[in-house]
Amino acid sequence: MNPATGRANPQRAEEAEGGNLAGLLAGYRFVVCQSTRTAMQALDVRRRVYVDSSGYDVPVPDEYDARSWLLLATIEDSGEAVGSVRITPRAAGPLEAEEYFTLPAWLCSPRAAEISRLAILPAHRKSRTFLPVVSLGLFKLVHQFLHRVDAHYMVICSRPERLWTFEWMRFQRTGLAAHYTKLADAEHELLWYDFRRRSAILEGHPFRDFFVTQAYAEVLVPERTPRLDLGSDGRPYRSRSVRTA
Repeated sequence: MNPATGRANPQRAEEAEGGNLAGLLAGYRFVVCQSTRTAMQALDVRRRVYVDSSGYDVPVPDEYDARSWLLLATIEDSGEAVGSVRITPRAAGPLEAEEYFTLPAWLCSPRAAEISRLAILPAHRKSRTFLPVVSLGLFKLVHQFLHRVDAHYMVICSRPERLWTFEWMRFQRTGLAAHYTKLADAEHELLWYDFRRRSAILEGHPFRDFFVTQAYAEVLVPERTPRLDLGSDGRPYRSRSVRTA
């Protein structure tokens, strides 16, 4: 991480890739929430980041949590929750992005999934390896889990200052931007990723093997696809369009 800009240093990233990526996620654990208890941990991290720290006036949980999967990062030894992110499959209903954007035709698919509400506690946003380890671990889990549920597209909305992060991961910009009224009217841009082509998309990327082929004991994909409503007090939401494996 470049301390002056807050951005990952590509040279250091390549050096790390040539070194010991096997131990990159050591000390953390990344899971898809399978119980109300772990879902509440994921929501608590989001609340601390979005509401307590950033001051956004957003409900936690919100309406999309009733039809989303929650992913959780914890410290392996203590079990302390330090990061979370949400996956909302379009098979279960419109994406949050559709409040602000008319999706390109190819993204209007039940096999599209939106990645949103990435939240990492400040103390875990940087690491001794100069890489955002918790963020990398969560997105490694996103890749593995979306492969499990046979997703075709990823959709994500980013503030301008964070676009470089998702472009580094090879998301493509649509050129569509809108102000998110619920997030202090901040401008967000719509990006997408053809998940079916991720091997080709990541060709030549220093972290291609990390995302596509390498297995990590710290990243746990459940044998059965969890319910979509664990972050909600509502009744279970089920959709026949979402493959359970």
